[in-house]
Amino acid sequence: MGFAVGAGPTNEEIELEVQELMSQSGAFDADVVVIGSGPGGYVCAIRAAQLGGRVVCIERDAKEWGGVCLNWGCIPTKTLIASVERLHAVKEAAKFGVLTGEVSFDFTKIAERKDKVVSTLRGGVEALLKSNHVRKVVGTGRISGSNSVEVTAQDGTRETITTKAIVVATGSEPIVPPIPGLSGDGIWTSNEAVSATAVPGRILLIGAGAVGLEFAYVFNGLGAKCTVVEMLDEILPSGDSEVAAELRKSLIRQGIAFHLSSKVTKVDRDGGALKVGVSGPKGDITVECDVVLVGAGRRPVIKDLGLEGAGVEVTRTGITVDDRLRTNVPSIYAIGDVTGKMLLAHLASHQGVVAAENAMGHDATMDYRAVPAPVFTEPEFCSVGLSESAAREAGHDVVVGKFPFRPLGKAMAIQAQEGLCKIVSDRKYGEILGVHIVGPHASDIIHQAVMAIKLEATVDEITTMVHAHPTLAEVMHEAALDVKGEAIHKMRS
Repeated sequence: MGFAVGAGPTNEEIELEVQELMSQSGAFDADVVVIGSGPGGYVCAIRAAQLGGRVVCIERDAKEWGGVCLNWGCIPTKTLIASVERLHAVKEAAKFGVLTGEVSFDFTKIAERKDKVVSTLRGGVEALLKSNHVRKVVGTGRISGSNSVEVTAQDGTRETITTKAIVVATGSEPIVPPIPGLSGDGIWTSNEAVSATAVPGRILLIGAGAVGLEFAYVFNGLGAKCTVVEMLDEILPSGDSEVAAELRKSLIRQGIAFHLSSKVTKVDRDGGALKVGVSGPKGDITVECDVVLVGAGRRPVIKDLGLEGAGVEVTRTGITVDDRLRTNVPSIYAIGDVTGKMLLAHLASHQGVVAAENAMGHDATMDYRAVPAPVFTEPEFCSVGLSESAAREAGHDVVVGKFPFRPLGKAMAIQAQEGLCKIVSDRKYGEILGVHIVGPHASDIIHQAVMAIKLEATVDEITTMVHAHPTLAEVMHEAALDVKGEAIHKMRS
C-alpha cells in the first residue's frame, strides 16, 4: 500500500496500513521488535507479549537490562539517597529520645548496597522478559527497513529480524555543554557520580534540575561542600517557582550553595583542583572544587539507528510521534526519552504500554495532563499539572490554595515539618489544574492529585473526601480548603 506523493498519510490510511501489516503475520519473524530494554522498552515488550505477540527485545549491553533508569539513573540514585536519609535520621535520633553515640558512614558499603539493589532489579527484568516468552537479544539494533531490524552482536556477527512493528526505546544520554575546560579528569556526568568510589571534598554542579539537586543532596549529606549553578532565576525551572523556592531554602539550610541566573564560563586546572569561572548577577567569580558534575540536560540516543533511511521524522528534540506513539512511518513507534517529552521513567513505561497495544492492533492514546514529576531530595518535591504561571498563561482565571506541613500532627510526630502543598485551580468550576508539593513523602502524596487531574476533579471533591488522621496527606485536604479560604488549621489575622 502506498501514499500519495507530496501528501502525508491520513489517519484512515495509517489504520489500513497497520491492518494490512497485521494480516501478514506469517511473513515476519516477530510481531514486535523493541530496541532498548529500559523502563519503556521492557514494559512495552511484556505488554505486547501479554497481548499474544511474538516479541523480541534488543539490549546493546548484556549487563544493562533495565536501561539507564535501572543501571545509571533512578535506582542507583534513590539507593544512595536512602543511605543519606538514614544517616541523617540516625544523627537526629537524639531528638526522638533515641541515643546512638557517635555516627559515621562507610561509603564503600553504601556503594556495595547500591550495586546489589541494581543487580537484583536487573535480574528481575530479565526474569520478567523470560517468563513472558520475550526473546532477549544482546547487540546493537539498527532499523534496516520499515519492517526489519539488523542486530550486530559484540563479536561482530549480524542478524536481521523481520517484524510487523518496531518500537524505538533507546533512551537518552547526558549533555556536556561546550564550555572551555569541561572535559577530562574531575568532570562527571550522572554516570560517573553513581559510580563514585569516594566522596569528593568539593563539588560544583551545573544545573538545578532533578539530577543536579539529587546529587547535591547526596554528596552534601555525606560531607562534601556543594555549589549549584543554574542559568535561570530559580531551581527546577519547569516546576512552580514558589514551591521550588521553598525547596531551595531548605537545601540552603542544609549547607548547599546556589548561584542562580548564572552560568559556568570556563574550567581551569591548578594542580589537583579545578577553578570554575561563574558569571552571574554580581559579576564574575571563581569557585574552586575537586569535581564538576554536569547535570545540564540529556539528549535522545538516536545516532546510527537507521531512522533517516527508514524515513522517520526526527527533530532537534527527538523522534516525532502522534498520541498513539506512531512515527510518520506506520510500522515504527517510539517511546520514552527519544520522543523528547518529559524525561521520566514512569512516563516511558506508560508510553510503552500504549505503543504495545497499538502495535498489536488495539487503539490506545496518550494523555500527558496528569504526569507526576518527582525530585527525591529531602524534603521531596513533586508536581503534576500546570504551575500557577502556566495556568495563567493558558488563560485560566486562577485561584490558589496553600497549606504548610508544619501544623500537621503526623509531620510533627516524625519531625518532618518543612514544606507546603499548593493547589492551582480554575475559579469557574473549581477544576484542579495543578498540584505542587515540597515536603516529606511528596512523591507519594501527589498521587491523589494525579487522580484528581486525570478525572477532571474539582476542589470540592477533595475537600469533601475524608482524609485519614494523622497523615501527611492531610496537607492536600487543607490546601484544597484554602482555595476558598476555609482551611481549618490555618491561623487567621
